[in-house]
Amino acid sequence: MRITGPGLTTIAILTGILWGCIFLEQSTLAHARAEANRALSGIRELQMKKHILPTATPVRELRPARREIG
Repeated sequence: MRITGPGLTTIAILTGILWGCIFLEQSTLAHARAEANRALSGIRELQMKKHILPTATPVRELRPARREIG
């Protein structure tokens, strides 16, 4: 039993398609992980903004300048 030329070509094409699918899957997973990390980071940022209360600016009392003689 021998592998014919067309059979070998078919095996090569199917192997190429299989590797292409594997690379595409890895790329899709990496993209999905990056998007999930960005989303979680955004959620954390929004939660921090929600918990942080803005502080009031200090009020300065304006006193007239007094001169002491002494």
